[in-house]
Amino acid sequence: MRMDGASAYVVRRSRTRTGLTLALYSLLPVTAIVIGLQDLSVRFLFVILGVLFEVIFLATSRRRVSSAMRRELLFAIDEQGVYLGPDDFGRPAMREKWSNIDAIVYFQGRVWTTQNLPPTTRHVGIVHGGRIVMSRGRGGWWFNVRRASAAAARFGGGTPVLKAPFYGHISREWFHTIPLPPNWLATHAGSRAR
Repeated sequence: MRMDGASAYVVRRSRTRTGLTLALYSLLPVTAIVIGLQDLSVRFLFVILGVLFEVIFLATSRRRVSSAMRRELLFAIDEQGVYLGPDDFGRPAMREKWSNIDAIVYFQGRVWTTQNLPPTTRHVGIVHGGRIVMSRGRGGWWFNVRRASAAAARFGGGTPVLKAPFYGHISREWFHTIPLPPNWLATHAGSRAR
């Protein structure tokens, strides 16, 4: 993660973090290849499995590597509004203008993709009309609340940055909204203003 700009809050994909993640996940297949090469006549299966797993891993991580090499924009709060980049769940990048934003929220929840109980993931979203109308997973980057609040106050005319409640079911589709509890925004935005 890298933050650019003196006043805008910008987060880009980190090359270093992506490289370290790839190296960590490649450790097991590379170890299997090395073990197999020590005595190829007996352990040739290690080489085959190691190469197979490494090829599959590199093929599935191709998008993330290209994203890191381009320093893809993941999140931004600037004069144009709030930009939510693509996430690991396949949701597309979108930008929302300040006129359609009541608040920016960060929260934890579960994105259901299978029948199994998914892990809790961190998200950031945009509130409009008492609902979170857009959200993205924050896989691999940290949300700096203080800097985001400063940028939202400067560019969004005091738009609050709030912590929303936990959500047990978040759709991975970009067009599904998440309802907030009744009067939640008025209560929490008002308490931060005091």
